[in-house]
Amino acid sequence: MSNRKRTHDLHVYLDDQEYALLQTLCDKTQKSQSFVIRLLIACAEIIEAPPVDFKALTVELRRIGTNLNQLVAKANSINFIDREECAVALTEHRKLERRIASYFKSRKGKRIWP
Repeated sequence: MSNRKRTHDLHVYLDDQEYALLQTLCDKTQKSQSFVIRLLIACAEIIEAPPVDFKALTVELRRIGTNLNQLVAKANSINFIDREECAVALTEHRKLERRIASYFKSRKGKRIWP
């Protein structure tokens, strides 16, 4: 039985470029591959993936943007602005902007996946 602290054996496949980069880091630090990889894991800043509904939010934002563009084009072509339609579209857009801003503000400074 081994007295090793680290008991998990890990196998990683690297392409030639990744392997060369790892070797360069090992040569520069004069440390083993295992040590360099552990150091990178411990010191790397990890960034969280966006939430599941993030895609839905961006789709909604694009939809609202398209509606706003159509309203502006319509108003421009007939020299008239439908204030009620503009107000509704702007209100929707502002709500969505606030939702997105609050999401990113709440996660500022946290370690998350790329």
